Amino acid sequence: KQWYQRRVAVGAVFNVHGAILEVILGVPPLQTMGRVISIKHYLKVLHDSDDIHFDFVRTQLDEMNPTVLFHLRDVQKFLIWKVEHFSTEGQTCHLTQRNLEQVLLLPKKIYKYTKGMMQQFTELLWQESLQNLLLTEGWSEIPRVSCNPLPIPFGVSREVEVLVMSLMYKNNLLNSFLFRVDRAVASPLCICGSDEQTALHLLSSCELVDANLQCQAERIITLCNSGRSMVDLAAEQGSIILNCSRDEMFISVCVEIVESEGLHLKRKINLSKR
Repeated sequence: KQWYQRRVAVGAVFNVHGAILEVILGVPPLQTMGRVISIKHYLKVLHDSDDIHFDFVRTQLDEMNPTVLFHLRDVQKFLIWKVEHFSTEGQTCHLTQRNLEQVLLLPKKIYKYTKGMMQQFTELLWQESLQNLLLTEGWSEIPRVSCNPLPIPFGVSREVEVLVMSLMYKNNLLNSFLFRVDRAVASPLCICGSDEQTALHLLSSCELVDANLQCQAERIITLCNSGRSMVDLAAEQGSIILNCSRDEMFISVCVEIVESEGLHLKRKINLSKR
């Protein structure tokens, strides 16, 4: 319920791309969650060959039922991934994508999984679907997904939380965007006057923000984006801040920055187009 409230509130105010909002909130899309639930169900059936559903799965596989084939391919994908990443000596098995029937004939221990394994695999499926979606829409940088929630510090007000989340998407509460939609905003420039007021400007170069906070933000942004320089990242912006969003220190720094007294950041949008 809380997620849907946030989705409606944040999405309505910022017109956030639905897939990006899911990344911000750490909630996988329903299609991905459906696939994961099916994988768990099939693993439970395959683990117990005496299960009444086991014979049904085998029969449907022989009859090439497209729905069962789809789910078994997902199970096969999970098992191949699990063997590659979690198998220890003596617990390996040979799996190939060509032999789907093989999925029904493995040792029982292969079908077992942990909560951590399934979360990692959920993120893998989610990342793949997000990449396919955003690449077709012309995105060059695809944000990294995480099932973990944003580590917003306890006691932070709702307004500040929204400001922090808005740093992760271009349709935010900063002048660079508001100038296009809010007549009350006279310029896209930051109140410091040196550059457009973007999220990266606040986190790295605004004169009204504490330099120590900006140094911390820049260090984390660089680390979370494969060590690329701020100069390279500044040319793209895109998902670079979202890639840092599960770092507790980074979120704490963002909170302090948006609360900086001299910035006078807006808390809402007046949707009156120019």
